[in-house]
Amino acid sequence: MGTFFHKLESKEMNTDYLTGLYNRRGLSEVWQSLAEDAVVHCLYIDVDNFKLVNDIYGHAKGDELLVFISVLLNTTFDGQLVVRMGGDEFVVFCDGALARADMEARLHSLQDKIRRGDFDVSVEKLLSFSIGVSYGQVVRTGLHIILEQADVAMYQVKKNGKGHFVVYEDIRVRIEEEKLIKERAVLGYIWQELRILYRPVAYIQTSDIYAVETVIQWDFPGRGMFAEEKFMPILRQYSIDIQLGRYVLETVCAQKQRWRDTEFDKIEFYVRLSGRFFLQKDSAAIIAGCLEKYQVGYEEIQLCIEENDFAENGEKLYAVAQSLLDAGFKVAVDNFASSSLYVLQRIPSQLIKLDANLLAKTQDNKKSIYILRNVISLGRDLECGIVAQGIENTAQVKMLASYGAQFGVGDFYGTPCDEASFLEKYRDRLFATRNLCPTRFLFAQHLTDEKKEYTGVFAGTGLTFTTGVYEGQGAICLPGGKVGENCIHLPKEVMYSDSYSICFWVNPDTAQPWTSLIYITYMDGFMSLMPNSGHGDLFFRIKDDREPDEWHDIICRRAVPGQWSYICVTFDVITHIGKLYFNGLMVGSRENMPDLKVVDQILLGGDEYQDSFAGKLAEVEIYHYALSADAIGDKFKAYQQMPAFQGTDGKK
Repeated sequence: MGTFFHKLESKEMNTDYLTGLYNRRGLSEVWQSLAEDAVVHCLYIDVDNFKLVNDIYGHAKGDELLVFISVLLNTTFDGQLVVRMGGDEFVVFCDGALARADMEARLHSLQDKIRRGDFDVSVEKLLSFSIGVSYGQVVRTGLHIILEQADVAMYQVKKNGKGHFVVYEDIRVRIEEEKLIKERAVLGYIWQELRILYRPVAYIQTSDIYAVETVIQWDFPGRGMFAEEKFMPILRQYSIDIQLGRYVLETVCAQKQRWRDTEFDKIEFYVRLSGRFFLQKDSAAIIAGCLEKYQVGYEEIQLCIEENDFAENGEKLYAVAQSLLDAGFKVAVDNFASSSLYVLQRIPSQLIKLDANLLAKTQDNKKSIYILRNVISLGRDLECGIVAQGIENTAQVKMLASYGAQFGVGDFYGTPCDEASFLEKYRDRLFATRNLCPTRFLFAQHLTDEKKEYTGVFAGTGLTFTTGVYEGQGAICLPGGKVGENCIHLPKEVMYSDSYSICFWVNPDTAQPWTSLIYITYMDGFMSLMPNSGHGDLFFRIKDDREPDEWHDIICRRAVPGQWSYICVTFDVITHIGKLYFNGLMVGSRENMPDLKVVDQILLGGDEYQDSFAGKLAEVEIYHYALSADAIGDKFKAYQQMPAFQGTDGKK
């Protein structure tokens, strides 16, 4: 030991019997000999995986390792005070005159030496040190306080991967803040200071508001608003996250009740609760009781569970999630793709909220772009809604839309706000109300829709305008032609919703086999409506390029040449049921219809395989949800009451 630290005369009671290093008592006595204004550096060292060495190789090998480490420490920190605190923990006090660069060089050397196999090659892969460092401490600060600081820094290393060092001074502000958070939470001040805010979940193709995400913030006295990520880990340590879950659920349900009979009556809320909340006894009954108290339907709340919670809690949480789904609740996987894909095999969730880092890492990084694209594709193949988080700009919106993500959250759409601000900002942007009206092409001497948002382009010659199925209704006469000729190209943005209904009147000139009247191509297949097949039937067909059994057809009798027929098709992305209607009556339906991603083109009057359609087409309506059978029946009956109606009497 160097001259800076006093060497004790009485050695036996002050030293560790195994390693010969000073023990706690010896440290205390040496400390008392130091001048109060002396400056020291403190290292608190824990041997990573020491228990594993003991369990695998036995305690004798563990004792050998401790002796080896004591020699290693004395060699690396020659002339400094090396102490065994007990078990696999050591402390080194160094002369404060040593430069920080010198200290850190020694720390790196120490890690290298323990890992290079000088002790035992068979265990070298297991070994490293977690080290907490407190630089430049004055002795008068007190031994206990200095040790506590270095120990806190060492704990941060253990918590974040082991095998390196953390300097207390670098984390001091955060540690002190965490201590304040713990105190105010434990004492109950948190319940007066929490704020539940609301952030819009947008439908990416239109930017309309589809749902509401709850955001928890803490209005912390003297320090401003704390984000949930800052205080939630501390609340978990003291089981306060369970109380917080009840508080959030109660607040959201009360909010839903206040919004009854408003535009936001049925809007869905995304509510993230901790894994520990779901693991408490009777969690399903607690959730059900809260929803029933405020008369909130199960379908109005998405219970969001973080992917990491599944990883940490294993089979118990999987079982709870499955029981919630069986009881009729909605369960979403939150921050997906942060750890494992296994959760998707276990939980049949209908909604996946992607980890914001997936999007953040795509800037100038092709690998990250490919990962994001394929994660979205995987979710869509599993028939899940995809919520992209962390959206900040238009370029990200365009990219996500092109990959098939349906929903988005981020500052681009709106920051978290209180109830009054949310109502003011978003009451006129609700997807559920703005998208009830269809996009309607009336063909009144032009190819622009009724709201003047979209205009079709005719590629060819011979298109004319005429009257439709009743007095005052416009129609077009498509001249037919070879493959790809004389078709109308509609903007692909017309089909922005995954669920849809397409209704129209058609009057073929002849029975053209397999010719498409409406043809929509997607990233992974196509949809076609063929008034006449080679077998004399009308086909609603979806072709899925991803499946060996790629044809999905619904069939009814053909549209008779020279007669007006009213055709409607619907597809619901939630149920994956497609339906076909002829003259107001449902004539066929099919389950497990595929959900195709990202529209590439929309053609009226032809496709890429057959000669183009010849005949009349009137009043094409595209709805952005699946119409009910009653609604379609009522529409047909309304047409029959129009002046000079030229259609049928409604027979199939």
